[in-house]
Amino acid sequence: MTADLRRRLREFAAGASTVALLAGAACDDNDPIYGVGGDGGSGGSGEVDLAIVLGDLQNGRTSEAYPEPLVVQATEDLGLVDGVQNTQNIQPVEDLEILWAITKGVATLSNPASVTDSSGFASVTVTPGPLLGDIEVTATVAGEAGDSVEFNLRTTVFLVEILIDRFEVPLGGDSIEVVLGDTIEWVNRDALKHAVLSTSVPDGGFTFNSGDMDNSQRYRFVPKVEGVFEYVDPLSVQDVNPTGLISVVGQDVGALRVVTATSGENPDQAYVVTINGVQSSAIGPADEVTFPALRATAQAVRLVEVQPNCTVAGENPRAVAVVAQDTVTTTFDVTCE
Repeated sequence: MTADLRRRLREFAAGASTVALLAGAACDDNDPIYGVGGDGGSGGSGEVDLAIVLGDLQNGRTSEAYPEPLVVQATEDLGLVDGVQNTQNIQPVEDLEILWAITKGVATLSNPASVTDSSGFASVTVTPGPLLGDIEVTATVAGEAGDSVEFNLRTTVFLVEILIDRFEVPLGGDSIEVVLGDTIEWVNRDALKHAVLSTSVPDGGFTFNSGDMDNSQRYRFVPKVEGVFEYVDPLSVQDVNPTGLISVVGQDVGALRVVTATSGENPDQAYVVTINGVQSSAIGPADEVTFPALRATAQAVRLVEVQPNCTVAGENPRAVAVVAQDTVTTTFDVTCE
C-alpha cells in the first residue's frame, strides 16, 4: 500500500469515525456527548453497513492489476449518544470477514476474503484477464443477509510486455488479435532500453515508432484500419530482433470462454483447446481460458491432448456460436478413470 493511499484512508477514517454528528438539535454545554445507552440513549439497529471507500470506476489494462485496491468500510449504528438529541453513534466494525467475488467479466482477486481492520477497512486487489470490457466485483459481509456493495471496473487497454528477448501478450506468445479502435499499450519490463517499430502495416494504416523506452516506460497505439500490423524491437541485444504481430478485425466480433471441469480418481493434468484448428491455448483440468476477438459466427471448438483414461462428455469438437460484443461460454466436462 502506497504512502498516498494510507494517507487517503486515514483522512477518510478521521471523517467517517467522528461518530457524533449533530442533526441541528440544541444542547446545553454541560450535556455529555460520550457513551451509549442509559436514560438519554437509544439502541441502534445492530446491522452492519458496507460502503465503498476507494477503487470504484477504474479503467485498467489486461493482465495488470488495477492501480488502486478496492476498499470498503464496515460500520454499525450503536444508537443515540447520551445527552444529545438526534445524534447517532456510527462506529467502524473490526475483525469482520468480507467476501469478494467476480460477478461479471474475467479477472482474478488477490484473495477471496479479507478481515476489517480497526477502522473497519477491508481491501482486495483485482487483476483483469485477457479480455477488454466490464468487470464487476461484489463485496459482501459474511453471514446470513450480509450487506453488499458492487464495484464497477473496465478493462480498456491490451497490454503487451517487452521482455529482454521477446514481446509477451495477454494469452501468451507474440501475436494479438484486437477489435478495430482498441488500444494497445507496450510496457518495457527490462532494465535495458527497448523500442517498438512497425515494419509492415495494412493499406491505409499508420506506421508507429515508440522511440527509446526505458524501464517501465509505456507507448500506446490505436489501429484505425483492419488488417495485420507487424513490428520489431530495433534496440534488442538479441541476435535476432524480437517481432510481434497485431491482427485487427472489425467490430462484428465477440469473445469465447472455454471452461474445463474434470472428475475421477486419475485426472488429466492439462489439455489444449483449439479454435477452428488454428488458434490454441493450454488449459488445466479445472480451468478457463478466453479467446477475446473471434468473428461473430459459429466456431469449431475442440479439446485435445486428452489422455486415454479420460472421456469428454458431449460433442468434441463442437460448434459454438460467438455473439458480437458479448462473451459466450462453453464447458467441457471430462471424466477420468
